[in-house]
Amino acid sequence: MLMEAALMLPSFGVSLLYADGMAFAFLLTFAIVAALSLPLVLLLKPAESHMYIRDGMAVAGLGWVLISFFGSLPLVFGKVCGLADAFFEIASGFTTTGATVLTNVDNLSPSIAFLRSATHWIGGMGVLVLTTAVLPGMNGQSSSLAKAESSGPSYSKLLPKVGDNSKLLYIIYSVLTIMLFLLLKLCGMNWFDSFLHAMSTAGTGGFSNRGLSIGYYNNLAVDIVTSIFMLLFGISFTVYFRLMAREFRHAFKNEELIVYFGICAVAVCVIAFDIRRLYSNDLGESFRYSFFQVSSIVSTTGFSTADFDLWPNMSKAILFILMIIGSCAGSTAGGLKLIRAILLTKLASREIVKAFSPRKVKVIKLDGKSVPEDMLNHISVFFYVYMLITAVGVLTLAISGCDLTEAISGSIACISNIGPAFGRLGASGSFAFLPSATKVIMALIMLAGRLEFYPLLILACPSAWRKT
Repeated sequence: MLMEAALMLPSFGVSLLYADGMAFAFLLTFAIVAALSLPLVLLLKPAESHMYIRDGMAVAGLGWVLISFFGSLPLVFGKVCGLADAFFEIASGFTTTGATVLTNVDNLSPSIAFLRSATHWIGGMGVLVLTTAVLPGMNGQSSSLAKAESSGPSYSKLLPKVGDNSKLLYIIYSVLTIMLFLLLKLCGMNWFDSFLHAMSTAGTGGFSNRGLSIGYYNNLAVDIVTSIFMLLFGISFTVYFRLMAREFRHAFKNEELIVYFGICAVAVCVIAFDIRRLYSNDLGESFRYSFFQVSSIVSTTGFSTADFDLWPNMSKAILFILMIIGSCAGSTAGGLKLIRAILLTKLASREIVKAFSPRKVKVIKLDGKSVPEDMLNHISVFFYVYMLITAVGVLTLAISGCDLTEAISGSIACISNIGPAFGRLGASGSFAFLPSATKVIMALIMLAGRLEFYPLLILACPSAWRKT
C-alpha cells in the first residue's frame, strides 16, 4: 500500500506539468493510501518475521485486490468514471489485460493516460517483485512473495538472493523499455506517446491514449518495432539472463523458445495468406497486419492496427487459440503459458500410448531433463481450474447480454490477460455496456488469471486462515 502511494506521485507530477486539473485527485488518493498504510508499518511489529508459502499467497491475493481498489480512486475523484468502472480499468491495468470500459480514450487527461500505462509497466513484472527489489529488509519474506506472484509452473531463481534477483529482472526490464521508448520516438511518435506505449508494450498490456491504438499512427516503422518488442517481452527473462552471462547455448537450446517462435512463424504466414484479399492481394500489407496482430495476441498485449473481428473465420480461430496458449513462462505475458501447453501435449501423448501399451514406461522430458510427476499433476489441475474459471466468466457474460462468441472470447481475454476479444468486446469495442456487477466479476477473473489462481482462491479457503 505504501508502495502504491509512492506510485501516485509520478501521475501527480504529469498532472501538474500538463495542468490537466487532475492533481487534486492524485493528491487525495496519495493522502488516503498513505494514511491507511503508514500506521500499519509503524505500529504493527509481527512476532513472526518468517513468511511461508501460504502467507506469501495471502499477501499476493489481498495485495493485488487492494492495489486495484485504491489505484482506482483517482478515476473516481477525477470524475472519469464510477467506482465499478474504475476498479475494472485499474485491475485491467495492473494485470496487464488492457480491456477497457472507457469509450473515448483520446480525450483522457494526460495524467490518467499516464496512470493507465504505468499500471501496465508495474504489473507486468509484478508489484511484489518491485517491492522486494526496492524495500530493505525483505530477504526473509521475498522468496514466498516472488513464488506467489511469478508466472509459470515453477519459479526461476537467477541469483542466490531473491532481492538481487528482483533487481536484476527490473534492470533487464527497464533497459528493454528504454530501448523501445527511444526507437518509437525515432519512428515518429512524440515523446509522451512513445513513453506511454513503451510502458504498455513492456508490460504486455495494450492500453493506449489513442482510440485506434497503434493503428492511429499508420506508420510501418512503428508497427514493426512494436511487433518485435511484443514478441521479445513474451520471452522468459531467464533467456536474457543467460545471454548476459554469455551462456548462449543454454539460452537458445530452450524447447519452449523454439516452439514459441515456430508457432508465431506459422500463424503469421497462414493468417497473411488468409487475409490477403482484404488488402487487395498485397502480401506485403497482409504480412504487416498479420505479424502485428499475431505478436499482439500471442504476447497477450492487445494492441491493434486492424479490426481483426472482420477477418476470415480461420484467422480468428488461430488468434483465439493463441489467446489461450499465450507466451513463455517467466515473461510479462499472460495466458496458459506455452510450457504448460507443451507438457500437457506430451502428457496426453503418453496416456494415449499407455492405452495400448500399459506396461511401457515413458518419462516426459523438457530440454532433455525429466519432468517430475508432481509438476505434471500440478499442471493438469491448473488447466482444470483455468477452464473452470473460464466457464464462470462465460456464464457471467452470457447472463449479461453477450452472445456466445462474445462470452467465450471475452472470458478468455480476461483470464488470459489479453484485453480485446470478439464482437462488441473486440478491438473496436469495449466492456462499457456490461452491468457494474459483471465488470467487478470480470476484474476479479483478470486478477485470478494474473496471479495464476491460487493466491486469489486461497482467500476463499477457510483452512488457509487457521493457525497451524
